[in-house]
Amino acid sequence: MKKVLVLAVPLVILAAGGLGWWWWRPPPPIPVGMVAWLASGAVVGSSEINAGDLFLEERPRSRIQVVPLDDEWKPERSAPVIQGAMAQGVRFFISTHPSNCAVACLHLFADPGALLLNLASTSPILSNKDDYFLRIIPDGVREQQAIARYINQLPGQRLLVLQDTGNRPYTDPAFVAFSAELAALGGTWQIEHRPLRVADFKPDDYRALMAEPYDALYILAGSFQTAVGNLAQLFHYQHPEAPILLTPWARSPAILETAGAAIDRIILPSPYPSRRQEPALDDYLQRFQARFGYEAHVMTVGVRQALELLDAAFAQGYETPEAVKAYLLSVPVHQTSLGPIAFDRGGDVGGHFYFLTDLERELR
Repeated sequence: MKKVLVLAVPLVILAAGGLGWWWWRPPPPIPVGMVAWLASGAVVGSSEINAGDLFLEERPRSRIQVVPLDDEWKPERSAPVIQGAMAQGVRFFISTHPSNCAVACLHLFADPGALLLNLASTSPILSNKDDYFLRIIPDGVREQQAIARYINQLPGQRLLVLQDTGNRPYTDPAFVAFSAELAALGGTWQIEHRPLRVADFKPDDYRALMAEPYDALYILAGSFQTAVGNLAQLFHYQHPEAPILLTPWARSPAILETAGAAIDRIILPSPYPSRRQEPALDDYLQRFQARFGYEAHVMTVGVRQALELLDAAFAQGYETPEAVKAYLLSVPVHQTSLGPIAFDRGGDVGGHFYFLTDLERELR
C-alpha cells in the first residue's frame, strides 16, 4: 500500500502541474499579413517589416506574428498573394499598397472571413462600404478637397496639374474632386491639366510645357515614385519662385533627393503632423533610425498605428475578423501612440491635413 502511495503522489503532482501549465499557458500567436512591396529598394524597401520588428521588440507580450507578403504593388498580384495567405490560415492583414491594388483585392474582404487595415489606398471606390476593408487614412475626396483649399489661398492664376495615369483608381477620382472643389471655391486659379505616366517620364518631352507661364505646379501622383522629384526639379528650373504641390504619397526622402533645389519650393500635404511639432512622432522616428540605421518611410507611421489597433483588440479577447471589426468601430476614438484613430460606420476615418514646407528639416 505504501508503495502504491509513493508512486501515486508524483503522478498526482505531475498531473496537477500539467493541468496548471494547460490553464496558464500563453495564448497562441495570431498571424497578421503585411502586404507591401518588399523589394522596392530605397523608395519603400523593408520599412514596413522593420516597423513590425520594432513594434514586437517594444511590445514582446503582443500576440501578433507578422507575416511578410510581397505583392510588388501590382494589382494582378495583390489578390493571389492575399488568397495564398488566407489558405494558410491568415485572417488579419495590414496593407500599404496603392489604390489600384486595393480595388483589385477588395472582394476578398466582403465577408467576415478576413479583415484588412489599409493605410495608403485613398480611392473613393473603397469608401462607405459595409465590409471588412478598413482604412486609417482619409479617402481621396477629403484629401483633394484639402489640397484645393490650400492652393486657393495661394496667389496666382495658372496652375499646371500633372496627373499620373499609372494609378487611375487614385488619380482619376482625385482630379475630379480636386478640380470640382477648386471651382466651387470661386478663386482665380485656372487649371492646365496634363495626364502622363510618371514612371515613363522623360525630361525632354516636357521642357516646352514647363517653360510656359505657370504660377504653380501640382503633381497628382502617388506610390512614392522617385520621378516625381525629377518633375519638380524641371519645373523649378523654369519657375524658381513658384510653389510645387505634391500629394501625401510623395513623402519620401528619395523623391526629395531627386528634387534638388526644388525642395525649397515644395509643399507636402500630410495626414501626419510635422515631426518638429509632434514629440511622439519625432521620438518614434528617432527610435526607428537608431534601431535600423536609416530614416523611416512615412508608411511606418500607419503600420505602427495599425499594429497597435490589432494588438489592443487581441489583448481584449477579440480574435475573429467579425469581433475585431465590431470592436474597432464601437470605440469612438482609439488613442494610438502616434495619434488618434476614429472610424466612421463604414470603416473610414476623417482626419486633418497638414501642409509641410520645411522639408529640408523634415525628411533629412
